[in-house]
Amino acid sequence: MFRIDLNKAKFVCLILIVMICAVNAISANIIHKVRIVDLNNDPINHALVRVDNEKIIPVDIEGYFIITNEISNDSKIEILAMGYNSLITKIADLLDAERVTLNEKMGHLGEVVVSATRTDRSVEDLPMPVQVISQKQIKETGGMRLSEVLREQTGLQVVSNHGAGLQMQGLSSDYILILLDGEPLIGRTAGTFDLDRISVSNIEKIEVLRGPSSSIYGSEAMAGVINIITKNTGEKFLGNLETRYRSFNTLDISAEAGINQNNWNVYAYFNHFNTDGYDLRPEIIGQTQAPYQANTAQFKVGKKIDKRWEAKVFSRFYTEDSHNIMESMRQGNLALIDMAGERQDFNINPTLNFKPNDRWSFTLRSMTSRFETLSTSHYQEDRELLDRQDFTQFYHRTELQMDHQLNDKQLMTLGGGHLMETVEATRYDGVNRFDAAYLFLQHQWNPSEKWSVVTGMRGDIHSQYGERLSPKVSGMYKISKKISWQASVGAGFKAPDFRQLLLNFNNASAGYYVFGANLAQEGIARLQEQGLVQQILIDPSLFGELKAEHSWAFNTGFRWKLSDDLLVQSNFFRNHITNLIETAAVARLTSGQNAFSYLNVASVLTQGAEIDLTYRLGYQLQFSLGYMYLDTRDMYVLERIDNGEIFKRDSQNRTVRVTRQDYGGLFNRSRHSGNLKINYQHKPSEINLSTRLIYRGPFGFGDTNGNLILDDPSEYTKAIYSLNITLNKQFSNGLTLEVGGINVTNLQNVNDPTNPGRIIFAGFRLPIHEITKSK
Repeated sequence: MFRIDLNKAKFVCLILIVMICAVNAISANIIHKVRIVDLNNDPINHALVRVDNEKIIPVDIEGYFIITNEISNDSKIEILAMGYNSLITKIADLLDAERVTLNEKMGHLGEVVVSATRTDRSVEDLPMPVQVISQKQIKETGGMRLSEVLREQTGLQVVSNHGAGLQMQGLSSDYILILLDGEPLIGRTAGTFDLDRISVSNIEKIEVLRGPSSSIYGSEAMAGVINIITKNTGEKFLGNLETRYRSFNTLDISAEAGINQNNWNVYAYFNHFNTDGYDLRPEIIGQTQAPYQANTAQFKVGKKIDKRWEAKVFSRFYTEDSHNIMESMRQGNLALIDMAGERQDFNINPTLNFKPNDRWSFTLRSMTSRFETLSTSHYQEDRELLDRQDFTQFYHRTELQMDHQLNDKQLMTLGGGHLMETVEATRYDGVNRFDAAYLFLQHQWNPSEKWSVVTGMRGDIHSQYGERLSPKVSGMYKISKKISWQASVGAGFKAPDFRQLLLNFNNASAGYYVFGANLAQEGIARLQEQGLVQQILIDPSLFGELKAEHSWAFNTGFRWKLSDDLLVQSNFFRNHITNLIETAAVARLTSGQNAFSYLNVASVLTQGAEIDLTYRLGYQLQFSLGYMYLDTRDMYVLERIDNGEIFKRDSQNRTVRVTRQDYGGLFNRSRHSGNLKINYQHKPSEINLSTRLIYRGPFGFGDTNGNLILDDPSEYTKAIYSLNITLNKQFSNGLTLEVGGINVTNLQNVNDPTNPGRIIFAGFRLPIHEITKSK
């Protein structure tokens, strides 16, 4: 039998009564519950709610905050959130509202970027031209690969050059550093990084930093930086399936999963891509774009050890297989050749961060990457090997960065490191190696609310080209709350690569030779001994040590926020490059072909303006207009024109001197380019429509009159237009369906091999974690 302790029973009853009364009192104290959301009705849980500039009301993980009867109806309430326009109202105005919608700041001014200063800075506080391409904008393009996203951005041109290359401010892919989560990607072919190696379905955002950034990133950042930020797991559990199918039997399938619990953040991603390619000239054997398939696997793991220590490891693996056919002569007869190509790219990046207090931070990074290619050609008839080329590049870098908050207005960053790079290939003799050490210093200073100044300097010591100093100064002045002015001046450099220094290549079928600058004298001497040289065109002794290409650049512009719904951004730029490395014919061979090498000869100028205007009409409609004017000049060519040394034939076949008015600048550059974008969101149905018109003006495609410069109307291609449309619908459980078209008017240009014509696509995104949560 149970014996009941009467005193204990009374005590328990008393506790229960007190708890019930407390709950009732709290409930009675609650007047209303309001949720803070964005235009997509997603909660903004990082918002800050402030009452009468004093009291802070907490916001929970679902974006809700509670209004109690302790707060007067006449109290002023301010809702703030990074990346959104603030909202000021009265408590009385919220009592009948279930939610409060914050508008995103125009032009992503509230976005925090890392690439500009290697520290977290809001775009609106940066004194340099930076663009952020959000995940939403990436989805609107319907793109599967990185090139398809970047080609729709103002001032960026995607061109075909050993893959999908990029131009920025008139400078080619050789001078643009591509980063993945802040670490450089290797594996360039003839200086071009193929943007089609990067899938986009797991990209959180893309930071585009214009202007020379060698003061913090070193070589290859002479024109600017593209920093691709991939996703992390933001929720306790993440699971997504996504697929797109489009014209040319192109399929893109992605899966991602992650967990974020107990100070662990784990994220895994896999992408499969395959396409049948396309053929713009069916009368010629082989396809313009070869069929290929590619797989990307990515894994991130992070652990917050305690309040001071945090460790992360990022790894990525990419593999690609392609095949094509071509026609060639074999013993006087035409023969078909099977061509196969393989590419592999692996990198692993561990990071350790130590933050002993609010003023000091130490970050140790390491990056190891390996890139390999193999291409083989066999005759179809008997499988005899015609050619085999392999290439292996290895890159390792270790870096330590220290950030010190001197006071509320000054942040000092000091860093240094060592990198080692090797290349082994069919076209190079032996294993070739570069070593370099570097040190960089940066000072960020906000002397007042109106001024922001960033100064930086980097010193490099390289085993091949010696020492290099790269300074940069940037400043911003907030003329008012609505308009700010930015300006920056800096030096950039690009080191000569293995190809320009050590290439040893003979094209047996065409009969020409290419020697790196270090091998030119020896190579030409060997050809002379073999009796293959007919005439020396340039003294081989002039070839040898190549200097690093060097530039001085100036950028200036305005951010003018005329209202919460109208933003104008402009940037005016000028880049002057000296010691530009060019290919030159060293000797004419007895076969009629030439032997080539590389030397510093040219001085190039690129200048122009970029303007973006964004206007939002209510919650549902947004317009944006982008335009770039570009002027490019080879100063050495202009000097020869002024000296009367360059000629052409006129319409009556008479030889005349070329004038400055005839000269069109550098090949493959459009003087005018732009875009018009219209985004419409129908809130009741959650249907989004994105329409983009992309324009690229005429550009020089080749030298038709034989004087090696762009100076004749027949050397220009026509302007290129592309009308792109994306339509998507998001359901309450998070499922998203999309359809659309790229170049829906089917306009083609024979001089733009990256444009296959009209592309129709459809796809879906299945967020498993959201569906599970809703159930």
